Amino acid sequence: MDTSHQVLFRKYRPQKFSDVVFQDLAVSALTNAIKTNKVGHAYIFIGPRGVGKTTIARILAKRLNCENPDGAEPCNSCNSCLEIVKGISGDVIEIDAASHSSVDNIRDLRENVKFNALGGRFRVFILDEVHMLSTQAFNALLKTLEEPPPHIVFVLATTEFHKIPETILSRCQDFHFKKVPDEELETLVQKISDKEGFKCDSEGLFWIAKRGDGSVRDTLSFMEQAVIFTDGQLLGTKIRKMVGYYGIEGFMQLLDATLDFTKQEAIFVKIEQIFEEGIDLQKFIWDYVEFLHSVLFLKDQIIDKQSTQIPQTDLLKLKAHYRDISQAKIILISERVFAIYEKITHMKLRTSYEVKVFLEIQFKKLISELEKPSVAGLVQRLNDLAQMLQSDKPYASTSIESNKNLAEEKKIENKSNLEVENLIKEQFSGMEVDPSSFKNL
Repeated sequence: MDTSHQVLFRKYRPQKFSDVVFQDLAVSALTNAIKTNKVGHAYIFIGPRGVGKTTIARILAKRLNCENPDGAEPCNSCNSCLEIVKGISGDVIEIDAASHSSVDNIRDLRENVKFNALGGRFRVFILDEVHMLSTQAFNALLKTLEEPPPHIVFVLATTEFHKIPETILSRCQDFHFKKVPDEELETLVQKISDKEGFKCDSEGLFWIAKRGDGSVRDTLSFMEQAVIFTDGQLLGTKIRKMVGYYGIEGFMQLLDATLDFTKQEAIFVKIEQIFEEGIDLQKFIWDYVEFLHSVLFLKDQIIDKQSTQIPQTDLLKLKAHYRDISQAKIILISERVFAIYEKITHMKLRTSYEVKVFLEIQFKKLISELEKPSVAGLVQRLNDLAQMLQSDKPYASTSIESNKNLAEEKKIENKSNLEVENLIKEQFSGMEVDPSSFKNL
């Protein structure tokens, strides 16, 4: 076994500011501070996991102690840079605040900052997950953080900004790191694939970036797993199996059957098929919710790769198939299916069979609800009736009316207000409608 293998997220960790993906605000501010010799004594990096907080802290530490800097960049070849890269530098101290959260740990740190740098000009203290410090530990850190010795630079990193006391924030320069967009992650994966000789396609890149969820580290970790699973063939058809995506065809069948009452049997056939294949029914329903979300917003042209879990090729299929679909029905179905998912989550059903039975009951209920007359149609009928009653002329029909219909319209026209009210109650008894939906009534 080759013990020299290095995982991708470590192998391709940025070693210069120019290598960092997407975090332009922090990079430009720090490089400008270095160029103008205005490096602060304390920074706090705030943002989600795996977006480069600790990486940029290490690059900053390298540049501050670099023997042969290249402008604002470290040379990555001098003894100081190499020691920092290997993690053996005595001038860069990384502390995991989650496991060193007590006031005694911070007291030890305060004693440690008194010593001069061993080889470089600065000693850099990097405190990861600093929000995990206790209240007493934060209080012990305050004075040192406000007035550290001139050879000390603090870099605090956190994923939970709201847990940092204001007294700490006021003593630091803060930089907010953002999630990396899928397009940036896809570009990164493509570059690494080209270097490593992996084969990939657009859907494979899509799934790897989606699984990363804005985190460079998570993206490369999943890419490493995908490389092993697919033997370096990062193709969408293979990675679909890893992420549990079964295509949109099954969801389209489910939606079409829900919209067409003559095909409703297909709904229960599909649920039975999913159950027999051993697929997680709860996850399937959530995927169906995301599918409905995509269908709903496709018509408004506001869905894109960043906001959906469906590949571009499948989005085009949806757009063509559901071009003329009723948005009101999709909203209703989406709402009801999401409610079903919530119920399954909170009920904590013990077996997949119980989930299957529950889904079948809920879909029967949904079909029954869709078979009822729509409120929109009811409101339109009432508005037409109101316009007819307020008009001086008999109501004009768009079709050729029979003598019987004309007589009925004349009879309605001559009714008193009380009789009209009774007529409406008789025709629409038991239905609840928002009064604001009526016009001129």
